[in-house]
Amino acid sequence: MVTNGYNEQRSGDVMFTPEPGFIAGGKTGTTHGVWNPYDAHIPLVWMGWGVKPGKTNRTTHMTDIAPTVAAMLRIQMPSGTVGQVITEVAH
Repeated sequence: MVTNGYNEQRSGDVMFTPEPGFIAGGKTGTTHGVWNPYDAHIPLVWMGWGVKPGKTNRTTHMTDIAPTVAAMLRIQMPSGTVGQVITEVAH
């Protein structure tokens, strides 16, 4: 996740990951979270026409959503696609 958050033109020369559960910030407001699995976990539910009932316990990523939608629509993958099709959804 650190690698995906790195921008050669805007990021610093050194990147570090603080201890688990650490969130930098002040007394008010919030952040975009930390790069830990427990903070980045989101449920993913697919519903609608052509989606068969089922489930999977394998790891999937947010980057898998665009290729899965493209596969379901039978269109070309977006040019910046880095994820994989979630085959349990796109038969």
